[in-house]
Amino acid sequence: MQQKRIQHRPRYIAFVAASIDGHISLSSKRPPHWTSKEDWEFFQKSLLRIDAVVVGRNTYESVSKRLRKRNTFVLSSRLKTLFRRGIVTFVNPKKAKLSKLLEGYKSVAVLGGGAVYQFMLDNKLLDEIFVTIEPFLFGRGREMFIGGKRTTRASLLSIRRLNQSGTLLLHYQINPVRSPIRKGKSADTLGA
Repeated sequence: MQQKRIQHRPRYIAFVAASIDGHISLSSKRPPHWTSKEDWEFFQKSLLRIDAVVVGRNTYESVSKRLRKRNTFVLSSRLKTLFRRGIVTFVNPKKAKLSKLLEGYKSVAVLGGGAVYQFMLDNKLLDEIFVTIEPFLFGRGREMFIGGKRTTRASLLSIRRLNQSGTLLLHYQINPVRSPIRKGKSADTLGA
């Protein structure tokens, strides 16, 4: 009798560097060069334990050299069909089942941008999120999550101060439970 190989769901972990006001970049075409060396060191050590990464097209274009040796999945709504270039897979998430493509991996890093974080959250493909808060107020720029339609609860696992400048590393578990927000109530009125 032939045994069927069981595919395990990967652990999806998002890594985000943000300003105090929740912006991840001033431009969609350039990676953040304003993050601390402590955040960079944490991020690089974390990626050593990751099997694959998921990024948006703009993020990929700005950091592709840094991802050369990684199994990378680039999400783009502009693509008509999935195609591969070496260990990089370009995919339109509306036309392919991303979770199926990622089945063979144990851990997947989600590296942004905002539409990618939102897509992964909306499709229950986020288990944890590390948010590094850098001590800047941009007042403009790319938001951490873009286009969300529902509220998702997260549980704080840890807070770590990375340096004397005030850089904080927040680690959250994304809970699969539904939001307690009921019809007619907004998030602003809960607990008030």
